[in-house]
Amino acid sequence: MKKVSFVRLTLIAILLIQIVVILNIRPWKNAEKQNALINWDVTSYYSYLPAVFVHQDLKFNFLKNSTTNYAEKHQFWPETAPNGNKVIKTTMGMSILYLPFFLVAHAFAILSPEINANGFSKVYEIGLTFSCVFYLIIGMFFLSKVLLRLYHKKIVSILLLLVFLGSNLFFYSTTEPCMSHVYTFSLASILMYLTTKVFKRFDLKTAVLLGLILGLLFLVRPTNILFGLVCFLFNVYSWKSFKKRLLWSLENTKLLVVTIIVTLSICSIQFIYWKWATGDWIFNSYIGERFFFDRPRILNFLFSYRKGWLVYSPIFVLSFLGIYKMHKNKNEWGLPIIITLIATIYLFSSWWCWWFGGGFGMRPMIDYYPLLIIPIGELLNQKLTLLKNGVLTFIIVGISFNLFQTLQRRNLVIHWDSMSKNSYWAFFTTIKMESRKDWERQENLLMKPNYDKARKGESDYNFEIL
Repeated sequence: MKKVSFVRLTLIAILLIQIVVILNIRPWKNAEKQNALINWDVTSYYSYLPAVFVHQDLKFNFLKNSTTNYAEKHQFWPETAPNGNKVIKTTMGMSILYLPFFLVAHAFAILSPEINANGFSKVYEIGLTFSCVFYLIIGMFFLSKVLLRLYHKKIVSILLLLVFLGSNLFFYSTTEPCMSHVYTFSLASILMYLTTKVFKRFDLKTAVLLGLILGLLFLVRPTNILFGLVCFLFNVYSWKSFKKRLLWSLENTKLLVVTIIVTLSICSIQFIYWKWATGDWIFNSYIGERFFFDRPRILNFLFSYRKGWLVYSPIFVLSFLGIYKMHKNKNEWGLPIIITLIATIYLFSSWWCWWFGGGFGMRPMIDYYPLLIIPIGELLNQKLTLLKNGVLTFIIVGISFNLFQTLQRRNLVIHWDSMSKNSYWAFFTTIKMESRKDWERQENLLMKPNYDKARKGESDYNFEIL
């Protein structure tokens, strides 16, 4: 009988853990209420589907002709374009990824006389939840293939468990599973796997698949176009290797053109929608929201109690430590990771709402975890026993810390957008509020964001690292 590989067992364990936790939490239990799973950002990601398949009206005229207050029910929040038409705020990538699971749920709802086939009843939320299960395990599978090129299977298993259990990816794959981050994590992992194939044997099939994934990444969030640069700089570690990459590009111009055409074809779905709805091929639907590139809140982004990335996912301190070793060993992902870290931290900390609204930790960084977990592998892949044991100890502590804080976040001990230093330390060891007095005390310690000031680029959060 053939033995199951160590990495495969790890993937099965991740899948089972996710399913067990989801079935325990049942994030769909408040369907059709204001605190439902299809809510806030997910409302915009998802609204293409019920607009098309339930109301057959992507211009949202049904909002004016109905007595139902959909906005009050947190079901449709379109923006108004200058021409007066309604337009969905977010791009349609998430709706495309949700689509197969939505169709199964919609068919079930139509066939069942007891279920309201309105796109927002419980069966739809269950369908979307299990779409997250599907995409997470697909992402983990392809990430394992990328990591196995670099490290021993035991190290790969540790890294897979670490990125799942030791970061806020766990929260967004179990508690808020319909947010975009797990889906982008999956697409990024597939893209990294394809990238390793491109520079080994570039053919038409790979060129098409590469364009498809890049196009989907753009449709989920346009800033994901940064992944194109990640692909291009793979295995570039010196000026000489960069010149070789340019030469390779000239030799494979036809296939690269195919990739670009496929990418633009996928992206054109959004451009056509914008043209149809607004009259413009490219439309900034984030009305009143912008980047302030002249005043990035980098220290807040990394270290603040409100949402600091390294406060709520401290395992990625190891990523910074592992980058030097990657450079020294000429790791094929070294330069893409360095550029990604610099670019993402600067880009996201420049967004007017640098804490990215409600959530747990610095959620936009989850999209880049397939890359950022690699430097930690460099720290584990060495002969210095003392240092390796220190890293393993940090990993165990980091996983335990993340699981504890995830429970705190689920119980609202960690607030979604108003954490302060005082609140953080006052309830540092608290799993669940035990009394009304605790809730009142927390309320007094929280520091609510001033969204109006932030939209103007003004600081609303006085944070000093020391």
